[in-house]
Parts: sequence; structure tokens; C-alpha cells
Amino acid sequence: MKGKVINFEVLRIQSELENYNRTRTLPHTILDGAYNLDDIFTAYYHKLTPRHRAFADHLKRNYHATLTVSIASLRSALRKDYAAIMGNLATEHHSFIFSQVMNKYRPYMNPVRALYYEVREVKKRFSSTNDYHVWLVTTLTDKLFRSIILDAIGKDVAQLEKIIQRYYMPIVNNSESIPLELFHAKQTISDFRHYYTIFEQLDENQLEE
Repeated sequence: MKGKVINFEVLRIQSELENYNRTRTLPHTILDGAYNLDDIFTAYYHKLTPRHRAFADHLKRNYHATLTVSIASLRSALRKDYAAIMGNLATEHHSFIFSQVMNKYRPYMNPVRALYYEVREVKKRFSSTNDYHVWLVTTLTDKLFRSIILDAIGKDVAQLEKIIQRYYMPIVNNSESIPLELFHAKQTISDFRHYYTIFEQLDENQLEE
């Protein structure tokens, strides 16, 4: 109707209740803490359509059983999403793999992580007469290569941050244990951000013999 004020909060809740009716899993607005059942029943219940009130009533009656199913489903989705991201990291592109570096580390180590470890060691004992030291620093300070490696790190951080944003609060707020995938994702984000800073600030002119 023309001139009618649309309550987008109610529309959002009704959409979530539609999803609940279809999937029998808790709405994301409840899982992530944006709303709780008290909010729905005290502030919005009277504004819902009769059909959506019925969905809300069913949700309230079956909340605890539905929560168990929802968390199990979230954990399963987390494992799949995390595995997909870790199996396709931009920082594992072949352009970052150098045999003279990777031969020093365990098989399948992330090549950017290996480069970081090498930079850390070379910075401690840099010598302009050491061909390996010069090669490593020259490679990593090359403008184009630096741009490529920083871009790859940024992409991986962004992908892992999506994992945290989507799964961390719903799972942590509604279960007693934190999945290892979330712990590893947060640690990898922290590591990669540190690598980004080190590579970004690396300056061959500041290295002392």
C-alpha cells in the first residue's frame, strides 16, 4: 500500500523464520547474537503474520533440539569451508616456490611462510658477499614481486577472515568448545599479517653486515 511504512526488522525476522521452517536449523540472527528468542517474542511477535507466528512458536518449543542440530551443521560447514580455503591458498602459488628455500623445510610447507623464515634469519646475519643472502633480499625487494606476494597474503587473510566472521560468534556463543579450524584460522591470519608487514618493510639498504 502506498505510503505504508515497511518494517525491515520484521521482514528480516520473517525471512529467517521462513528459513527455519524449511531447514529446521536456527536462524543466523539468533546464532550470531543479533536477536534472541526474547527479542522476537517481546518486541516483534505481535508484528508477525499469523503464519510466521506459528513458525516462531515451533522454534520456541524446539529451541534446544534445534540448537544442537544447528551447531553440528555449522561445524560441518566450517570444516568444509576451511578445507576449501586452505587447499587453495594464494600464498601457495608456484611463483613463491624456490627450491633453494624449500629444501630447508618440511615438505608442503607454505612457501611464503618459508620465505618469511629465511628473511628472518638472513636479516640477523646478512652479508653482501653471500650470494644466497643477496639473491633472497633482491628477490623480495623487487617491486613487482613484492606487490605479488603482498597481494597473495592479503587475499588469503581476507578469505580466512570470512571464516571467522561467519562461524566464530555463532559457534563460540552456543557451544562449549572451539573447533580447531577456528583456532588455526585465527593463528594463520595473525601470522600472515606479520609476514605482510615484514615483506612490506624489507629494505636492502637497511641491512647491516
